[in-house]
Amino acid sequence: MNKLNKKGFTLVELLTTITILGILMAVAGGAVLIYLERSRTQTIETIASTSYDGAVMYLMDRNTLLNSGEFIEVSIADLYEGDYIDRPSDPYNSVAMCEGTVKVTNETTSTTTGLEDYKYEVHVECSSDHTLDQTYPKE
Repeated sequence: MNKLNKKGFTLVELLTTITILGILMAVAGGAVLIYLERSRTQTIETIASTSYDGAVMYLMDRNTLLNSGEFIEVSIADLYEGDYIDRPSDPYNSVAMCEGTVKVTNETTSTTTGLEDYKYEVHVECSSDHTLDQTYPKE
């Protein structure tokens, strides 16, 4: 009689391996989704911080000083077009840009104020209803 060649895996071994791989993929997939959402949120926070820095440079270039109670509002698009910030790419839609504004207010009553005394309110809007409102300087 001829001996049967017993090279290979049994059906049970294959099913066990596929099941284990499926469980690992489900866990890894969830971790990747959490990581992606966290990085998108950080991108929007970076856009807000960069817009704040751009607004400070915008005011410095124009020698803008605000009297007590006055404010000025600059769009993020204007900051980008004026080369004060890099392109605010939308983390949820790679072909779109985030929009928003930076409102700069002088809330002091002192007659000698500088750019560091102003309050900067940054509002960023990205696609899928993702927005961020941030005030600078942070308290």
